[in-house]
Amino acid sequence: MKKIAFFLAFVAVSAVSLHAQAVPNVDTVIAKYVKTIGGADKWKAIESIKQTGFVVVQGMNIPFTAIQARPNLSYSEGEFQGNKFIDAYDGTVAWTQNPFAGAAKPTKKDEDATKEAAKEQFEDELIDCKAKGHTVEIAPATEDKEGTKCFKITMKRKQGDEKVFYIDAENYVTVSVTSYIASGEMKGKAVETVMSDYKSVDGVMVPHTIEQKMDGQTGMTIKADKVELNSKIDKAIFSLPK
Repeated sequence: MKKIAFFLAFVAVSAVSLHAQAVPNVDTVIAKYVKTIGGADKWKAIESIKQTGFVVVQGMNIPFTAIQARPNLSYSEGEFQGNKFIDAYDGTVAWTQNPFAGAAKPTKKDEDATKEAAKEQFEDELIDCKAKGHTVEIAPATEDKEGTKCFKITMKRKQGDEKVFYIDAENYVTVSVTSYIASGEMKGKAVETVMSDYKSVDGVMVPHTIEQKMDGQTGMTIKADKVELNSKIDKAIFSLPK
């Protein structure tokens, strides 16, 4: 009886081992991912990305423009019921304009919000991730995400927080990214960003639909009609108006 139990245990362990071996190591997966989205050299040649389209919130379509530039500059604006909404970061100061939240004019964000904005870099975090000071590990088995078999990569960022990337095990593009709110009343809450509708733009793959979820519920969906790389941008747009 003991021999039978030992044999069954051996088979079970072997099966788990074989299943784990089916998942490539994390460096191999990241290398294939970077190649699929266009390669590190092409991405490093990009200085800015400009997207225009609309945001779907509670059934309403809100026109938007979003601009990102190296190293971590960002500006996004939308308009609803005649009111302009802005969220921006100039590398030092994070600011906003949101009439519905008491900021009818451009207003500087608090220290915590500024620290969060500073963490988000222009370049894809998986490109040269170890050289950037992040550590990454891959789960021993694939997981189903949005109906797609994915490799699960957990990144512990240099800044101290954590992100989880789900990479399509067949097509090697990002299916979703889970991050965690770092401050405020919802601190620690998981936010899931789902990416789809990938299209090639000047040789690099860019998702044209981005859905943001919390507790499984969609908060908003961003749909880009146009994506421009290295367009001429007046960097003054990123700064808080005097």
